[in-house]
Amino acid sequence: MKPWSVLAVFKTVSSVPTAPFHEASAAAQARAWARRSLGPRVKVRRRRGGLILSYRQCKGPALVLAAHLDHPAFHLCRVTDKGALARVKGGLPREFLKGARIEAFASPAKDNRPLGRGVLLEGKSDRFPVSWTEAPARGRKPVFAMLALPPAEVSGAWLRARSIDDTLGCALVLETLRRVARSRARANLTVILHRAEEVGFIGCLDLIRSGSLDPGDAYISVETSRHMPGAAPGAGPILRTGDKTGLFDSDLLAFLEESAERLRKKGLRFQRTRLTGGTCEATAYQAFGFQAAGLSIPLVNYHNRGKDSVEPEAVRLDDLEPAVRLLEDAALRLPASHLRGSMRKRLTNLHRKTSPLLKTRF
Repeated sequence: MKPWSVLAVFKTVSSVPTAPFHEASAAAQARAWARRSLGPRVKVRRRRGGLILSYRQCKGPALVLAAHLDHPAFHLCRVTDKGALARVKGGLPREFLKGARIEAFASPAKDNRPLGRGVLLEGKSDRFPVSWTEAPARGRKPVFAMLALPPAEVSGAWLRARSIDDTLGCALVLETLRRVARSRARANLTVILHRAEEVGFIGCLDLIRSGSLDPGDAYISVETSRHMPGAAPGAGPILRTGDKTGLFDSDLLAFLEESAERLRKKGLRFQRTRLTGGTCEATAYQAFGFQAAGLSIPLVNYHNRGKDSVEPEAVRLDDLEPAVRLLEDAALRLPASHLRGSMRKRLTNLHRKTSPLLKTRF
């Protein structure tokens, strides 16, 4: 099963660097791809917390697929012609950062060509001095940096890149949206590409608190997550029953499992487990009363943590297409489901019709 359509989207979004609060370039690539690929039935909205892409063709709730545009990286300050100070933003392996090479960028960046290159020196806590090996040209001041690792490369059965988490999640949900929109199905599917997930779900929380999201919809956090027992690369995407913080919505998980079983009969493979290596945006949604669950791709070298140095993240290519197929199937099935959004609509209509009777004295 060849995942070339997902890879094409991934290479588009990863053709520029990204960091928490510096996702503008990646968001611009996603918007440009949407204009080329999705057609007029998909509405694209820009919000402070991220991008919202909506395909709505029938009444009722939507399946919402949430991914994030950022990856752990560095904010730069005290930039001189000799070096800078890099502050870690996100969960990079600090014990491996001394001596690691970085590439520095403007924000927004036009492409993956850095303004300067450097090496991280001995640091303290989240701060590491930078010594330039190629100093930025005079008058050009970089504001963030990424580890100097390949943006994207395919090696045999593997995809390796500096920021698979969660640029690949963005590619999976965008490709799902493309297929559903192309089918012109009577379905409702929304894709959210959040900002600043790696520093505490800031973009997700901003969207929730802005009132831009419908609490009657069903939310799926789509991630690439640290491989662990029960989450083996190459054995299929993972129906994530929970994360380090807690468990996800049982009704929504059962709904996803129905799609997985339908596709398993066609030869696709899936896994099911609680991934406790971290906390994902499904937990943030649940904390504010949204119905949420997760789908993950097993990730090697999570957050660039190799065996004894920083390394590219890696996933198995044959895990990608089953994930898109499952999300597409779930989106097409949702209008006829009995999840919380459908029940919410029924109860709201019932209340609207009968609440005037409450005016009667009792």
